[in-house]
Amino acid sequence: MKQKMTKKLFRKLTELVLILFSAVVMAQGYTPIRGMGVEAKPVNNSGICLACYNGNMNPVIDANLDNSVSLGNFASLVSGNGISVKNTNTMYPAGYITGFNVDLGTSFITVDLLSSLRISTYKNGVLQESTTSGTLLSVPAFGGSKNRIFLHFKTTREFNEVRLYQTNVVSVFSAMNVYYAFAFDPAKMPVDNNGICDDIIAGSGVDGNISGSSSFLAPLSYVQNRERIGDGDKNSYGSIVLPAGLLGSYSVGVLDKNQVYPAGNKTGFVISPDDEGKLLSAEFLKNITVETYLYGQLQDSKRLSDGGGLINIKVLGFGSGKQKVVLTSTKPFNEVRLKITQTLGVNLGSLKVYYAFEEPASCDCNDKIQTSGSAIAGNLTTGINWTSGPGLFGLILAKMTNPSNIVDTNTSNYATATIPAASFLSIFSAYATVGTNTMLPANTYAGFTLEKSANLIGVSVLENITVTLYNNNTQTDTFVSTGSLISGNFFTTDSNKFYVGGKSTKPFNRIKVTFYSGTGVRIPQTYNIYNAFASRDDDNDGVPNCFDQCPNGNDSIDANGNGIPDCAEGCIAVNDKSPTRDSDGDGIADACDGDSDGDGISDTSEEDTNNNGIYEDDDVDGDPAVVAVLGDGVANYLDLDSDNDGVLDLFESGIPNAVINQIDTDHNGVIDKNIPVGSNGIADVLETSPDSGVMKYAIKDTDGDGKPDFLDLTSNGINFDLYEIGKGNLDALGYGFISTISDSDTDGIQAVVDTDLVKRGSPDSPLSPYASLLKNGQMTSAAKGIKDSDIAEKAGDIKIYPNPVKSGENLNVRSEEGGIYTLFSAQGQLVKSDKFSGNAEISTASLPAGIYIVKIETKSTVKSYKIIVK
Repeated sequence: MKQKMTKKLFRKLTELVLILFSAVVMAQGYTPIRGMGVEAKPVNNSGICLACYNGNMNPVIDANLDNSVSLGNFASLVSGNGISVKNTNTMYPAGYITGFNVDLGTSFITVDLLSSLRISTYKNGVLQESTTSGTLLSVPAFGGSKNRIFLHFKTTREFNEVRLYQTNVVSVFSAMNVYYAFAFDPAKMPVDNNGICDDIIAGSGVDGNISGSSSFLAPLSYVQNRERIGDGDKNSYGSIVLPAGLLGSYSVGVLDKNQVYPAGNKTGFVISPDDEGKLLSAEFLKNITVETYLYGQLQDSKRLSDGGGLINIKVLGFGSGKQKVVLTSTKPFNEVRLKITQTLGVNLGSLKVYYAFEEPASCDCNDKIQTSGSAIAGNLTTGINWTSGPGLFGLILAKMTNPSNIVDTNTSNYATATIPAASFLSIFSAYATVGTNTMLPANTYAGFTLEKSANLIGVSVLENITVTLYNNNTQTDTFVSTGSLISGNFFTTDSNKFYVGGKSTKPFNRIKVTFYSGTGVRIPQTYNIYNAFASRDDDNDGVPNCFDQCPNGNDSIDANGNGIPDCAEGCIAVNDKSPTRDSDGDGIADACDGDSDGDGISDTSEEDTNNNGIYEDDDVDGDPAVVAVLGDGVANYLDLDSDNDGVLDLFESGIPNAVINQIDTDHNGVIDKNIPVGSNGIADVLETSPDSGVMKYAIKDTDGDGKPDFLDLTSNGINFDLYEIGKGNLDALGYGFISTISDSDTDGIQAVVDTDLVKRGSPDSPLSPYASLLKNGQMTSAAKGIKDSDIAEKAGDIKIYPNPVKSGENLNVRSEEGGIYTLFSAQGQLVKSDKFSGNAEISTASLPAGIYIVKIETKSTVKSYKIIVK
């Protein structure tokens, strides 16, 4: 039995699940291969072919996952054309899953197209392995106007390059757009074990998908409003439309990029006919299949008919035609699809698809009416008008045998109802009645668990069944197959159990089931009756009390798809942050955390550097003057060193040192776990009041240039922060940032300065050299031999140009007063010094590329300037 849970209890459950997830470092699924040190190049049969592609490949490896390149821009569309993505920073181990995210515009990925595509991995330019037509796995993804899919490949050898190419010319290939390559460790994906019944698969990180079995089917078969299938609203739906006369299959599904669901759980879809006043026919059900996949690999597949007709029907929605199609998984999965196969002579028409779900196999209400041991006490109601007898003189007439088994404590026992073939004997019927010890209220769903022992092909299972409710001897409701008798939940098991009943409109205490001979039945029919049930729905929201998480609210809305209805939880955020990952381990999922990485800077301040409202694509490490593609693969809101200058974001946040010393005692750049964060994930001590979301300390911008220090490589406007902390030797490019990307714990701190490569953070990191200003507003210089008072902003009466200056060109110094110039290296070593009058030209012919400081002394001032020699 699933007990009713309070809002507080579900919050506790959420915290427990997040704690379990955060106990180990969990990887993000489908992690893009992007940022500095990643190269994207066109390839053909002879290898890298820079001249064969017309366009820029950088959109494939930048931080914007919606940027793409079109493979139609090749100079010639021939076999072997494709794209290579190489990570010069990382070697991926064997066992990783890699591939590409692509689309064909408004077309569909078909089996024929997949057979013409290959993915290969390389290690330092040497081929490691390639897919075949049978090992390239396609998982359709992303709803909307395009059909983006993941092309999967599970590796058996290590690699640092992955290529996608075509093996033969397919015209539709010219329209293929490539968004990004990805690679991730499947062993580190979180497993969802939240134990929630009817847990909708929706929210951020979940993509809707569509696929067709053949190219001619796609233009005529389609899905209306497919984005509604994964929108978190259990009452909205998309519709599969299948025109008459078309053969082939069509599927819709959902894929969860953030987590895997365990073997043994049930999964499937909630569906209904296009006309909810009718029941799904046996012929329709024979053409419906539920499938599960793990990273594109088929795991389980079950048709909803096993040759014996309908399979296991149970109620889902009270007072509606919704029905549940279910598969019990035998293997883990992260995607579930509903496949419709149309056969010759059958017009399936339109099918509504509401949502996908997963739940433990034990999800069932303890709502059976039994003499003892159940939630609802009751007994068999006897008498000629209530329960029929065993027949007359042994003839095959309508009869009821062992009716007491319906209410005993053994749920495997059953009564048997036998009705004759359609004839004049059809006036006879078999029936049984169960009474309850207490009156049940209106809005209670009541009925019986039945099993049809004969073949159902061509025979409606509900045609000859009526369920009637009574208040003592007074009839209150009658449910028949012509619209009011509800059945749902097609369970794919080996039995033929199904559930019939209806939703009461008045109080009642008796439930009667009657079996008649139908006009189309030509042989005697037998039904087994296992039990009667009554599920209360006190708030009339369509969810029985035993599953109701909001006793006085609407349980059907779960926008973030975490299994907890919005009415039962405080956070209902839907964004591109993960609803399952808890990066800073504070018990609050990133999607709901105002400071996901625990660096003291709110996510909103770290997020929108490109003004598009998305978190994951703000990754700006580096300098665009030096590297074509910015970023280290970790978005700012999760990056503890967002500009890769060696000074952690917490220390560049503007929070006073005295406060930092209290909330980050080991100086690892992550606020300590014992600091209260309230419900919004932001440390209370940093807010004007707990959970206000208003930060007490302004983001620091030392030089006032509009760029905050945590994104500014020269926070004081003169000197590189990396040099200020004595790490100038790590500046391989000479522009003040770490470009050697190696970050095994994905905290944004590169290995060359990270003192903990396993956990987030880097203990004993240096604080910002600009944490406290001098009284006169001047800063500390990195150049030895230059006093603090020497450093100043660029003065209007002194001009130094060009800056940067190319090695070999002259650096010009202009001042009306004249004076002495002195040139120092970044380490403070004297390079040259001379007098000048008005103007000076300093030769850079003998200077290696790097950072230099020029000190200018005139009669009225002493000033110093940072100079870059390229």
